Amino acid sequence: MVAIKTIGEVLKDKRTELGLGLSEAEKLTNIPKLYIIALETGDYKALPGDFYIKAYLKQYAEKLELDADQIMLAYEKDGSMSVEEHEDIQETYRFVKPSERVEEEEEESNKPAWRYYLPIILLSTVALAIVGSVTAVVLLNRPQNSNLNDVSYTYQTSETAKTTEDEKTAESTEKADETKSEPENQLAVTGSGTQLNVNLTNASLPSQIVFTTAAGTVTTISLTNADWATARTLSDAENTATAIIGTGLTESTIRLSNTQGLTMTINGNNVDLSNLRQGVPVNIQLTITYASTTATPAE
Repeated sequence: MVAIKTIGEVLKDKRTELGLGLSEAEKLTNIPKLYIIALETGDYKALPGDFYIKAYLKQYAEKLELDADQIMLAYEKDGSMSVEEHEDIQETYRFVKPSERVEEEEEESNKPAWRYYLPIILLSTVALAIVGSVTAVVLLNRPQNSNLNDVSYTYQTSETAKTTEDEKTAESTEKADETKSEPENQLAVTGSGTQLNVNLTNASLPSQIVFTTAAGTVTTISLTNADWATARTLSDAENTATAIIGTGLTESTIRLSNTQGLTMTINGNNVDLSNLRQGVPVNIQLTITYASTTATPAE
């Protein structure tokens, strides 16, 4: 059967037949959705001009696999074209006599009524059996002399509470002992300018002092009661030195020619030298108190 349709109707019918939405058609044809709607509705005024109308019509027809030449010919004439439509295949139905029909209500009414209640009956039976079993177990295990059980339970509870309290007391005592123990190698630094006092408490043996200078700085170091016989100069050639305080000795006087770019640690703890003047000689008085487990005081 042949029907007369507008160009827009042909385009829209083909797009619908392909199962494309407007957004999908926009991606397929690279034509803005607004212009696709204008082409399908015949609103050519929405397009920039005749050149774009023809270009978009041809591009749209080709992407929908239509005859672009026929579309352009129809546009040049009156905007309508002949389209062959296929008739839908009609389904064939068979008339069923009333006597052949079986109503669902009749089929349901033919089923035995007890079938609907069978699951409920089974679940109720199982639930009653469980309740009966639990009740029997409770009754069989019920103690005969409740007073004796109560006394025993109270006694056991008291013993348990006493044991728990003892454990807590012992644990608290252990924690208190741990708290009392002081950490090793604690530093206290006081003073400023050219004099600094450093107290090292709970020290471990041996007491080790490490000096390190930054690149481009020079420092001369001397100290008493250490394993150094003479002063040392640190520079880029040798930028670090380690001194060990004699075993059991508790004091050392450290002299530095310059603290600029110098870092100093005692037993791994950093000594803050920021309060000392830079570029001038300074003194550091070190006092050591050894830990009770490691101290070997000098005679």
